[in-house]
Amino acid sequence: MTEAMLAIEQREAKGSAASRRLRREGKVPAVIYGEIKEPLRISMDSHELNLMLKKKQSMVNLALGEDKHQVIIRDIQFHPVEGTVLHVDFLEVKKGQKLTMTIPVQFEGNPAGVKEGGILDKIRHEVEISVLPKDIPDFIIVNIENLAMGDSLRVKDLDALNFEILTEPDSVLCRVETPRAEVEPEAEAEDEFEEETAEPEVITARDKEESDESKE
Repeated sequence: MTEAMLAIEQREAKGSAASRRLRREGKVPAVIYGEIKEPLRISMDSHELNLMLKKKQSMVNLALGEDKHQVIIRDIQFHPVEGTVLHVDFLEVKKGQKLTMTIPVQFEGNPAGVKEGGILDKIRHEVEISVLPKDIPDFIIVNIENLAMGDSLRVKDLDALNFEILTEPDSVLCRVETPRAEVEPEAEAEDEFEEETAEPEVITARDKEESDESKE
């Protein structure tokens, strides 16, 4: 687990107008929830926040003067068009108290089945875990080099170190699928040739007489 340190400021004004003013100043409004009696409204430098988010760090230390708050990111609101961060919810963690978190899964290696022509289908990219703050992993790495054609990797195949995985054990994380059989070009050509050279319908004299009678 890696930790980041961010300097924050307490903000008194609340509401959409105050939040817009902060964003114009290059800051992001946020709130800390948790052990404190009331939610703490704060703001932080948007550039510093973006640098931290790119590193995908699980634990964050927020410094408000001499006060330190150890938190995790609980929710982030993004601008629907620009993709910029509009607001962040932080949850203050308590030492010795387990947290329920969603952790990303990283697949490592090129499966043997893919080398043989199979297709790797990544189905689930994260799992839910129960973990102490000090043991929070940034991600779970799983090696998939030994997956053969038709093999699947399930949640129960993951190594859980210092945490408990809460996601359904039989949930499939990824699998190597057998490619669908393709029709041989020669076979397609033969089918087209058969359609083009189909025998013409033979009309007998009796058929012609019946046809002439039906017209009368």
